[in-house]
Amino acid sequence: MYIHLDCNNFFVSCELISRPELKGTPVVVANDNGNNGGIILALNPEAKAVGLKRGNPLFQVKQIIEDQHVTVIDVHHHLYHEVSHHIMDEVRKTEMVLDFVQYSVDEFFGQLPDDDPTRLREYLQTLKDLILRETSIPVSCGAGLTYTLAKTATWFAKHYPAYKGICVMPADKREQALSKVPIKEVWGIGRRSIKTIALQGIKTALDYTHQPESWVHRKFGVVGVRTWKELNGTPAITIASHEQQKSIMYSRTFAHTTSNKTVLMRELSNYASSATRKLREQGSLCHTVTIFLATNRHREDLAQYNADETIKLSTATDDSTQIIHAVKQLLDKLFRENFQYKQAGVILGQLQQTDSVQLDLFATNQENEITRHKRLMKAIDGINKRFGRNHIHFAVQGTETEIDDQPAGFMRPTIVESLEN
Repeated sequence: MYIHLDCNNFFVSCELISRPELKGTPVVVANDNGNNGGIILALNPEAKAVGLKRGNPLFQVKQIIEDQHVTVIDVHHHLYHEVSHHIMDEVRKTEMVLDFVQYSVDEFFGQLPDDDPTRLREYLQTLKDLILRETSIPVSCGAGLTYTLAKTATWFAKHYPAYKGICVMPADKREQALSKVPIKEVWGIGRRSIKTIALQGIKTALDYTHQPESWVHRKFGVVGVRTWKELNGTPAITIASHEQQKSIMYSRTFAHTTSNKTVLMRELSNYASSATRKLREQGSLCHTVTIFLATNRHREDLAQYNADETIKLSTATDDSTQIIHAVKQLLDKLFRENFQYKQAGVILGQLQQTDSVQLDLFATNQENEITRHKRLMKAIDGINKRFGRNHIHFAVQGTETEIDDQPAGFMRPTIVESLEN
């Protein structure tokens, strides 16, 4: 059976690890710019209970936040990726789960070699308890005949308290379960498809499975057929090659701390170059660039500073020059003197396929510029593929020796590829 693990209120849960005194109180995580100009990205049940929702602009709910004593915490992407890695490591160490993969920063898929509902629930309870014990992150778990059915089972685990965070959907309960799932909640059904589906009178996941495959293909193409097959109990999705990916992150923990901005820029440029190369390999573009810096939290004798910042690009891109330029802007904003930095990283987010790029309405000659840059990136990738990685690189990345022969003790980059429907 396929399984799906989904972290509950993940961003908030990560923040509460170091601030346990806030448990039981309303807490939200937001990309606050200091002037109430951000939006709520995540919130716990207590914050939902006072009327807050994900996506609320802070300025619109300022009064609720003040009246209900809601704690607003700035987003820390690097922390969430670290916790996600920790979850991956803990589950893999059990050797219980086959083909365990990260789908997004807070979701994971895998397989358990059993189809008995009772034993599956016991396995999932073991994983759930392990993750909570070792990482302090509560998770909801689902199991089903396909990835889509497993994720649907997790929807039940989250929305029906009687399941206590675990739902197993055996074959003989599939149709009964799907009859209770609104079509808009089905993984793989895009928002743009809902209107077309509604006109057909389809209200539930079960209604969708009862449509002819030819109609599904005509209306929603190959992706729609895959979802249709999965809901009908036939595996049709390979997570490792799924089209849409949420983010790519390269980060490194240094063997020795540094307070040198030039060294940090060199490292971040190398991460950005590697992440962008991966972006091009999978045929994606990114719309946001995030960097983070962190000191050594284990060195209580040193001043502590942890920060991240995101920039949204006017046009989605896979151009290394644009992304490295964005990294420089972000570093200029984040860097603080007199701190000893131990870790840094680059995250490329809001990924989309290369054939769906939307140009900037106010830019001139943009198509010609994009074409020129694509030819340049293709030429660089081709030369590096033929003669070796970083045979051609940007000056800001440092010398070839600095790129390929890191000082002794430096860890290799960590790659996080998160998937999203």
